[in-house]
Amino acid sequence: MRSSLADALRVFYQNQRWPLSALFLIVLLSRLPFLDAGYGANVDAWRVARVARDLATSGEYSVSRFPGYPVQEIACSWFWNGGPIILNGLTALFSAAVATTFAAIARELTFRHWWLAGLALAATPIFFVSSVCAKDYMWALAFVLPAVLCSLHERSTIAGMFLGLATGCRITSIAMALPIALILFTRSSARDRWRNLSIFAAVSAIVVLVAFSPVWFRYGTGFFTFYENHDRPGWPIILSRATVEIWGSVGLVGISIALGYLFFRRAQLPRANKAIVAAFLLGLAIYVPAYLRLPDQAGYLLPAVPLTLLLLLSFVPDRAAQILCFCLLPSPFIEFAKGRIEPGAILADRAERLQTMMQVRDFVGYSQTLPGHNTIVVGAWEPQIAVMAPQLAHSRTHYVYLLSEAELIAAFERGEHVFYLPAMRAFNYRVNGLDLAAGGALDLHALFLRQQAERAGQK
Repeated sequence: MRSSLADALRVFYQNQRWPLSALFLIVLLSRLPFLDAGYGANVDAWRVARVARDLATSGEYSVSRFPGYPVQEIACSWFWNGGPIILNGLTALFSAAVATTFAAIARELTFRHWWLAGLALAATPIFFVSSVCAKDYMWALAFVLPAVLCSLHERSTIAGMFLGLATGCRITSIAMALPIALILFTRSSARDRWRNLSIFAAVSAIVVLVAFSPVWFRYGTGFFTFYENHDRPGWPIILSRATVEIWGSVGLVGISIALGYLFFRRAQLPRANKAIVAAFLLGLAIYVPAYLRLPDQAGYLLPAVPLTLLLLLSFVPDRAAQILCFCLLPSPFIEFAKGRIEPGAILADRAERLQTMMQVRDFVGYSQTLPGHNTIVVGAWEPQIAVMAPQLAHSRTHYVYLLSEAELIAAFERGEHVFYLPAMRAFNYRVNGLDLAAGGALDLHALFLRQQAERAGQK
């Protein structure tokens, strides 16, 4: 009986199609319980949902944020009416495709535990969290990894097309052009190298130009800009985002064990071609410094996650590879912090999303009771309010992200009361150089507490 089961598993594992299909299905099903809690904890996910709705209803393209993410934004406009489950579900589909393509790459590089590695990538905390929201990370990876796989097979045209689409989802994906070009160069025959590189570069450029043409026509060359509104965090936060938020504490145990094999035991020769290893290292050399320049979100390092796993799998023995993968599997569900077990990243993310949505609803309910016409500076809640309560777009209370001095003066000239949420005072000053309180705006939270005290005193 045991021998028959082992033989059946061996046949299944060696099949070219069914193991990847099973991996795709497992990853997709694991995402389903987490699709309904709004569009994501990050405000950018709500911005995507808003512009998707606006594009579908008005027919006029606008970016969710600069420099634009046109492929994802336009595609989401076709499905916006399905709400969070559909838009997040699209991301989940792409995440399943990413895990499957990653496994196919690992198999192409003759890694023994390629199927388990694909499952481990899907379980990586930052990957799991990013796969159940409306942000663009998974969309971009779903095209980047096929570009890598195509380069391994010397399919320069398709690789260029995939990389162009990835860049249309997230412009930083273009950084993978150099690693992919290196793979193409080393995998191609001496006669075809420059021809393949030229085709790859030309196709990528054409697809990128077509993808960004709506952004260009709407904004001109001014679209090529990035937001750097947030304070640079201290090094403890930067390192935490690059480690615990990426891998989880359990996953870091597996990473440490794998690195221990490399440093304390003789590392085996890389299973992958040395030039391919160099290409993966080149990718890390691009994405890690880019993150350190603007360490605002752990998700900025997502492209480095599959590269890191592929590099570790290239050098560590099979036993260390298995330990690494098995440590990553529970990492999105459990976390060790402050000497105790806590909910893992995906569970904490869902709780945060639900709590924030409840807070936004309560806040909107209260703000609608304010007399007269009002402008309220709400920061990151502005896109969420616009999506959750679109009927308030023309109400007597306006919710804005931030205010400039000219906008503040204009609001007062219209006879409006101007309020701000407490944290927005410092944020508005940092971005626009305007102290809202000094300009005559009122702290809405302080007003709320005063009203609560007055009501309690009347009882």
